Amino acid sequence: MSKRIALPGEPLCKEEEYLAHKGVYVDENGIVRASMVGEPVYDNANRRVQIKPIKELKIPKTGETVIGYVDAMRDDMAFIKIIGYDIAKPFKHSFTGVLHISQVTDAKGDSLYNYVRPGDLIRVKVLNSYIPILVTAKEPRLGVILAFCSRCGNELYKDGDKLKCSVCGNTEIRKISLDYMKVKGKRNAKA
Repeated sequence: MSKRIALPGEPLCKEEEYLAHKGVYVDENGIVRASMVGEPVYDNANRRVQIKPIKELKIPKTGETVIGYVDAMRDDMAFIKIIGYDIAKPFKHSFTGVLHISQVTDAKGDSLYNYVRPGDLIRVKVLNSYIPILVTAKEPRLGVILAFCSRCGNELYKDGDKLKCSVCGNTEIRKISLDYMKVKGKRNAKA
């Protein structure tokens, strides 16, 4: 017997019959619909319906270390585009990670801009195994592994506990990983 495959938007049941779980949504009329291609699974014991995807998306697991770049941010939160476990082996799909300032520093009232900036390449550890992926950069090997000058856009090199631009001389502060600039397999000649 072949399994039934639902397509996105396909009605599965009424909200009164089964509660929406993973891979489904409820429309304005109370109809539970598939949000992805997959097999509908009806849990009679818990009265929930979900879609089991045809192909499972491998999401980074709790405790794994991943690399991404800072895509967007505000004073207390950065959105990290997680691209892989390392640069050489990227994921087929990127994921969004959320880095809260409390996962970088214990200092109160500080701005996350003092630790990361948009465009920075960063190594973080995953705190949960579901989306949105929460991440931390508190350990010494976690943090910015490659950064670019806010003024001229050139690579910054490590100068003590700060980062410096060899072109314009700009000095910047980040939460620097112990592995800063080792992503290319060699360190900057000026460092």
